[in-house]
Amino acid sequence: MKIACLAWGSLVWDPRTLPRAGSFRDDGVRLPIEFSRVSLDGRVTLIIDPTAPQIRSLWAPLAVDSLDAAIEQLGRREGIVPDRWSDWVGRHALGEPVPEGPHFRDLDSWLGERSLDAVVWTALPGRQPGGEETLPTLETLLAHLGSLSGEALSRAERYVRRTPRVVQTPRRARFEAELGWTAEDDR
Repeated sequence: MKIACLAWGSLVWDPRTLPRAGSFRDDGVRLPIEFSRVSLDGRVTLIIDPTAPQIRSLWAPLAVDSLDAAIEQLGRREGIVPDRWSDWVGRHALGEPVPEGPHFRDLDSWLGERSLDAVVWTALPGRQPGGEETLPTLETLLAHLGSLSGEALSRAERYVRRTPRVVQTPRRARFEAELGWTAEDDR
């Protein structure tokens, strides 16, 4: 079984234990990806945000022999507790019903074009600075980033700067314009 992992953030530059069978490629399926989750350490991270415009994701083949193994490996890499894998690790196998939402309608054709059988992705929800699992506004995120200092500010800046250039979202453009956090390879 040939399985891929979709990515758009830290999985690309810091895959850690994710068992890849190749490098990340920049021709992943188009998804509504945006900086819409405040992590526990203060970073503003990328998630699938149904309110965002669709952009190209990245993907890498995985060195696993089953969809269950891919789910487990991605869940462990992302630090998701096993009883949340069914909620926070997205998955789709070719020919199965496509996940809800119009943003997933191209999954089967994308998988078929790449001779893949299945795909997994991180499916964390949006989260406010206070921990509430709802999508934050851009103004909320800018105020949050402006309130950070020290190592928390450095981590937040690093995440934005390390995000692959192909992941160009409206909020990233605002972070670049207002905070000067351009992509690392732009410096």
